[in-house]
Amino acid sequence: MPTMTKLTTAALTIAGSLILAPTVTSTTAEAAAKGSKVILLTVSESCEYCALHQRAFTKAVREAGINLDVKINAFNAAEQASQVDQAIAQRPDALVVWPADATAIVPSLRKIKQANIPLILTNSKPDPKFESLWVTFTGPDDVGNGQTAATVMKQGFQEKGFGSAGSVFVILGVLGTPPQIQRLDGFTKELGKSAPDIKIVGSQPGDWDQTKATDAAAALFTQYGDSVKGVYAEADNMLAGVIVAAQRAGKDPSKLVLVGSNCSIEGVKAIEAGQQYGTVLQSPVDDGLYAAKAVVDFLDGKTLEKNHLLPHPAITKTNVAECNAAVGR
Repeated sequence: MPTMTKLTTAALTIAGSLILAPTVTSTTAEAAAKGSKVILLTVSESCEYCALHQRAFTKAVREAGINLDVKINAFNAAEQASQVDQAIAQRPDALVVWPADATAIVPSLRKIKQANIPLILTNSKPDPKFESLWVTFTGPDDVGNGQTAATVMKQGFQEKGFGSAGSVFVILGVLGTPPQIQRLDGFTKELGKSAPDIKIVGSQPGDWDQTKATDAAAALFTQYGDSVKGVYAEADNMLAGVIVAAQRAGKDPSKLVLVGSNCSIEGVKAIEAGQQYGTVLQSPVDDGLYAAKAVVDFLDGKTLEKNHLLPHPAITKTNVAECNAAVGR
């Protein structure tokens, strides 16, 4: 697997080449896409990952000459449903949607299909049984992300002298979102397969929020006490809350196996400080660029693969510098 430094460089090169790549006609890709109207429905600007995704996507599609409108819903599924109705009424050439909720989005996806508006899904993938409703999905392999987190947890247990047995708990993202569901699924199944004696004793939602994750972790530390050897948080900013909760409970975070995801700045700093054992690299820049390439290629008349997934390598203190390179820090 290539390093994320090379991957991000390659993705940036791809994004830049969208303007120059020839089509089957005598026009350029920019000329084919130029003047098209695209609407991006996304979930948040407040989280670092979401903001970097949006920034990378916006820059790439606007450089390709596309007229872009961006609407944000703060992970509010009802608001996103209303935004979909409004977007359909505007008759764009394509819609790019980051679903706020894996289940709640399905009726809106059906409306988009019925309106014959091409749909690119980004970042969060609903149940594949509905895949006829979208042209392509680009973004993370969240099941694979959870599997990698389980592998990192197992490695951390060995390195910290816990062997292959012990209790862990999980801090979840917003319930019902594809990353929450799929990361937990991957983590649970991989532990069951490769480290069955590492037991998940509890979980609570942290809603992708550090403060909420602190409260959730505090309750779980109180409930399970010294039996807890590790914690998996589905995002690094939530794991920062776990670290706060551990310290308040009189626990040394460096003595636990704390595993996060996304390579956000909180995770990088905590890994460098020795408080967090590891994370799973997922580049928000590449995530946005994958979606941008998909919509431009579609407008150029190219055939798209049904899925274009990000890699999900393990990160610990030995290779944490790859995180900074992947997000352009």
